[in-house]
Amino acid sequence: MTAKTASNVKRRRSPEEKYGRYKWIRMLVRRNSEEIREIKRMLRGLSRGLSHLMDFDSEYLVNMVCRDSRDRAILDVLRAAGSAGLSPKQIHAKVRRYGLKYHHVTRRIKRMNKRMQNEIGEPLADKVGRNWALSHFMLRNWTAKMNEVETEM
Repeated sequence: MTAKTASNVKRRRSPEEKYGRYKWIRMLVRRNSEEIREIKRMLRGLSRGLSHLMDFDSEYLVNMVCRDSRDRAILDVLRAAGSAGLSPKQIHAKVRRYGLKYHHVTRRIKRMNKRMQNEIGEPLADKVGRNWALSHFMLRNWTAKMNEVETEM
């Protein structure tokens, strides 16, 4: 009787056998990606809620936003411009040696803005008329920290 019941019992297929190996792997990857997106969303909410308590290191801000030396040069020019800001053509005149065209300046600033917005929820630069200027957040955090470092040396 045990031999008959053992042979009559249906063997369940694994999900890999049921859907196919690659389709199952894609399903797992999609599931994990959704979970990661949810975790990132929660972390963004927490960081925005606690942003008034956070103190960001200036090097962290620069490394988060800048991908290469061209981005760093644009950021330095914006920092030197102050709250009045500069037009993309004026920024281009100061970073021309890096091989950027003036319309690339705006594109790079927008990308840096997007990176910082996704990471912290604060913009890097704001439009002031037709000019770009560092946001109040960056002026408060990055410029103050850089001045502290310069005075300590």
